[in-house]
Amino acid sequence: MEAKRFYIRTFGCQMNEYDSRLLTDLLISSGWTPTSRAEEAVLVVFNTCSVRHKAETRVYGHLSGVASLKRLNPEVRVAVVGCMAQRLGEGLLDRFPLIDLVLGTEEIFSLPEILESEDLRERVKLKLSGRDFGELATKLAPFSAEALASFVAITRGCDNFCSYCIVPYLRGPLRCRPHPQILKEVEALVTRGAKQITLIGQNVDSYFDGEIDFPDLLERVCSLPGLQRVRFTTSHPKDFGEKLLEKMANLPQLCEHLHLPLQSGSNQILGRMNRNYTVEEYVQKVEGARERIPGLCITTDLIVGFPGERETDFERTLEAVRKVGFDASFTFRYSPREGTAAASFDDDVPEAVKIGRLNRLIAFQRGISEKRNRELAGTVQEILVEGHSRRQQDRWKGKSRGGKTVLFSADRESLLGKLCRVRITSCTSKTLFGEGVS
Repeated sequence: MEAKRFYIRTFGCQMNEYDSRLLTDLLISSGWTPTSRAEEAVLVVFNTCSVRHKAETRVYGHLSGVASLKRLNPEVRVAVVGCMAQRLGEGLLDRFPLIDLVLGTEEIFSLPEILESEDLRERVKLKLSGRDFGELATKLAPFSAEALASFVAITRGCDNFCSYCIVPYLRGPLRCRPHPQILKEVEALVTRGAKQITLIGQNVDSYFDGEIDFPDLLERVCSLPGLQRVRFTTSHPKDFGEKLLEKMANLPQLCEHLHLPLQSGSNQILGRMNRNYTVEEYVQKVEGARERIPGLCITTDLIVGFPGERETDFERTLEAVRKVGFDASFTFRYSPREGTAAASFDDDVPEAVKIGRLNRLIAFQRGISEKRNRELAGTVQEILVEGHSRRQQDRWKGKSRGGKTVLFSADRESLLGKLCRVRITSCTSKTLFGEGVS
């Protein structure tokens, strides 16, 4: 009997990657076989992102190839799932009528059942029921669990309603997985070879399952045998408190890396974004964190061109970046998302100005990142080895505890999955270079 092959293309955030892994597990348990080539599949799934206009444009580019897939194999089923499916629904079928199924952020997990029933009459399913699908992850043997580093979702949805953000409308309200369920999944991943776990959610700091909060969850995860590294993302500055900081300073498995989105260095813009903190409060928290945690690397998210952003507001963002000294920033220019509060604001910053500010911010951050990396020259860093560098096959590639990419040479034949000590010799703004230390 010919194998039923499926292909999943994932766009967007770590939560989408996690959902794709879970969907992969479900399909495999239903008798499907994964393939890395869409042309070989009888089921092609696009797990989509809607957080920014650019993300949707990338998806549209791939969906334009659906007709070619259908010509190659008229029997192929094409499913568009996730955030973009949730946002556009029937509109996707109007634009791409050859799509077979459109499944929202929760209905994605019903795909194996739909395929089994062969009932495709209801082509669009978008219900947000508030159900938690995390238990599925603890019952299945994860297909991708051989990975050295794995994501584990601890929450779904969000209650913050930042004015620019569409996530609460697409993923629903905050739901927290029961901590025994999370611990069971982490244990399963470690048993199958995971050395590092990253706990993920739209706002992990807000985790509370009715019994324990996020700092207590971290302590329990870090106590699991065999787990060498723990990370988490994303945190919200308003919820980042002393208890979490204390755990970060004292749990040896927790990596010295904090991703804490600032979004803007202007209090006026932060207010319009509904972020519920000031720049001064943010700076106080990160300075306190650096005092308590030696070698802490801090990364952030920044948006330029938000409605009402004046040149002085943008300059305050540059000043905040300089003052904090971020190790890296994920930078974006604002694009309105229909249905959000900010979509009703006058998008009064010209696109050319947005692009100019973004380029200036990227260049400014690049200089700070390189300076931060140069400060590590001569130090010895612990690296989790992920494999050989694709571009420099004679070098190993891995991540430091601070989350920095490190390329290094070493004498040993196989270092994959090992924790190695590497002396840093040089750097760029994005990469550290070094030599293995015996």
